Amino acid sequence: MRVLLTGAAGLVGRPAYDQLAEDHDVTALDIRPVDGVPDAVEGDVLDFKRLLEVMAGHDAVVNTIMAPNQSYADNGPGFTINVSGLYNLLEAAHRSGIRQFVHTSSGAVHTGYPHEDTRYTHDLYPLKAPPGYALSKLLQEEMARSFHEQHGMSIACIRPWSIIDTQRMVTTDGKPVNSYSWGTIDCRDVASSLVRALEAKDIGFECFYVMATDEAYERTDVAWTEERLNWKPAHRFDPQQKP
Repeated sequence: MRVLLTGAAGLVGRPAYDQLAEDHDVTALDIRPVDGVPDAVEGDVLDFKRLLEVMAGHDAVVNTIMAPNQSYADNGPGFTINVSGLYNLLEAAHRSGIRQFVHTSSGAVHTGYPHEDTRYTHDLYPLKAPPGYALSKLLQEEMARSFHEQHGMSIACIRPWSIIDTQRMVTTDGKPVNSYSWGTIDCRDVASSLVRALEAKDIGFECFYVMATDEAYERTDVAWTEERLNWKPAHRFDPQQKP
């Protein structure tokens, strides 16, 4: 399968490139250079014309673009990148005849529910999220749902929570990991879930929680994800232990 991987230079995108490239023909796309991928394509998800050019000839899109956490404050660009950027990707994919799309979403789509009283599952609806980053992820999923319903696109949304890189022991912001939360997951395990979602059969519009602590299995339906996608995290974490 010829796959366009967006956000390929990122914390999840870079390992996703390596894993996808084992069995697929992958085009890496990012607004910045992709380490170790000299033929990566430079492009901005806010540049619709550029996306149409790059999409041509591909069978699927795997989106890992994540605007930095600090970019959502004070009317920063993060909200626009997430919302308008994903719309551009979905619309460009649709116009290019691409039927398969895998999107990196977030458990933040449910942070508008009571934290202690809610079990977060793939089918918990409606989505509820406060303004800022969480709302941008909610809108992303609603757009994905719309493109599936209107155009019949197969769209899988992966919902990690606290992503870290255990090789460098840093967070998505590049800060040192000082503790584990109940939603912690390694970036390589998020990447592997994206690959499994791409290769899964009969995906219409489906969402999948991916986390790697014992508590996550109680508070979310990660076990359902494992069964549906034939996936398991290679790294497990205990919030009671220090990194």
